[in-house]
Amino acid sequence: MESFVEHILVHYRWIFVIFFLLPLSLLYDVAFAIRAYIVFKLASAPTKHPQKVQAVQEQVQRRVFHSISHSDTLKLTINFVNIQVKRWAAGPREAGMCTARPGWQTISFRVPKYKSILTPISVNLVDILDIVVDEQTVTVEPLVSMGQLTATLEPLGWSLPVLPELDDLTVGGLVMGTGIETSSHKYGLFQHICKSFELVIPSGEVVTCSVSENKDLFDSVPWSYGTLGFLTAVKLQIIPAQRFVKVEYRAAHSLKTAVEIFNRETLKGSGNEFVEGLLFSRDSAVIMTANMVTSAEPGKVFFLHVVDDM
Repeated sequence: MESFVEHILVHYRWIFVIFFLLPLSLLYDVAFAIRAYIVFKLASAPTKHPQKVQAVQEQVQRRVFHSISHSDTLKLTINFVNIQVKRWAAGPREAGMCTARPGWQTISFRVPKYKSILTPISVNLVDILDIVVDEQTVTVEPLVSMGQLTATLEPLGWSLPVLPELDDLTVGGLVMGTGIETSSHKYGLFQHICKSFELVIPSGEVVTCSVSENKDLFDSVPWSYGTLGFLTAVKLQIIPAQRFVKVEYRAAHSLKTAVEIFNRETLKGSGNEFVEGLLFSRDSAVIMTANMVTSAEPGKVFFLHVVDDM
């Protein structure tokens, strides 16, 4: 017989969602947004970043030392530590490391079982560090989210060239995994707007990589899913952003027509900032193109026009 709690969760889950989950989620988002705003305005993140990175280093190094046999540990001297650390990093290890970020903070429904097997490393890196207008770059810590970046950059007139629309997606997740958006036909995947990475590698060292520095590592970080080290900072390209986005749509009543329109709009010489296709069925689609503009046309709700034309 199912327990009372299980019965409530199965048959009355809407009560849990409406009266507990949604209010708690709202409070969490509001509190985090206020914290992020204050930290950015006070410009305290850049000065605290080295301390937070050092905390990651210390956890990684502790894990290294615990993986060395007790007899070897007794032989360690100050000058010998680096040799032992590098030997451990180069050789086989009994268990790896992962971030201590809990599964409920991700957008996946999957329960990350590996978190209970690997050594958790606390990575409290959630802040925007610097915006350099002359370089058109923003430097952020890996747990900065798309919503956090948008809220900071938009009032300043800037945006990421590739900006996935889910607010909770993080820079670290988009780098270590992959990120794509309707502007990717022009700018590439999320990794292609990254200028440099800062990582704590398995030896506990902090390494910076870019096109001109440690290029092999720079090319290997995207899609590596955290196997090369703990990402601690990312420098990203930014572009000027207008206040509005004007969307145009073209109905297609066959798959062939949809593909032709999509190819034409993607490769158009004058260019489109955004291109996306929406299929209602195999032979019913709409291809949407969009560009940034300074003014909006009032009273137009795009999806109603699309439905009427289909």
